[in-house]
Amino acid sequence: MEIVTSTQNKTVKLFRSLSEKKFREREGLFPAEGGNILRDIPASAAVRFVLATEDRAAEAEERFPGKVTVVSDEVMKSVSGTVTPYGLAAAVVIPVHGFALPAGNAILLDGVSDPGNLGTILRTAAATGFKEVYLLGCTDAYAPKAVRASMGGIFRCVVREVDPEQAETLVKGTRSAALDMAGESIFASPLPAPCLFVAGSEAHGVSERLLGAVKEVRSLPMTGGMESLNVAVVAGIAMYNVFTSSH
Repeated sequence: MEIVTSTQNKTVKLFRSLSEKKFREREGLFPAEGGNILRDIPASAAVRFVLATEDRAAEAEERFPGKVTVVSDEVMKSVSGTVTPYGLAAAVVIPVHGFALPAGNAILLDGVSDPGNLGTILRTAAATGFKEVYLLGCTDAYAPKAVRASMGGIFRCVVREVDPEQAETLVKGTRSAALDMAGESIFASPLPAPCLFVAGSEAHGVSERLLGAVKEVRSLPMTGGMESLNVAVVAGIAMYNVFTSSH
């Protein structure tokens, strides 16, 4: 078994470059690391290549035959975004989805800038059947931190980037509800499915343009003098409220 020991290897350098958005866009690939995430990759996803340490090589070859490059532990550490790498890392083709109205429950994220928040929302969206996630001016869903936080949700949701005009078309063409403190409590009456939630940025919330275009505005009741919650928490509660009302 040939083991790559140089960090200057062409495949290793390519994988390392995918930590930056400009190279992800140029190559059309994103990095996915770890045993759990790689086991979650569905057959429908296109995996370009896999890096595996010697002790993970058999596992990788069984799952992705003919696509595995075996690397030393030191090389794996050089490309990993975690302190203690599992020993598996894949370069996955970024799926391209054109604009379309959702077929079921969906969520539009307006300016979410933290990749951990975005990944967490993807994870919850997948778990609650909100399979279509629209991104308006958000951080990159395929950034390593977002992919890790999604815990496989990135493979179970259709992610579509939209511009302001498409976002407005989206909220006007669906049963849309913005999540904002000025609205009626989300628990006052269940939001009928299929629906579209709109969750805003961590700093500014939902934009005035979208607030003026949605069908309704919903809020989460709070006590203790608190005026806001983390956007991933808000989105998660809202999606689960719809999910549990129909299950």
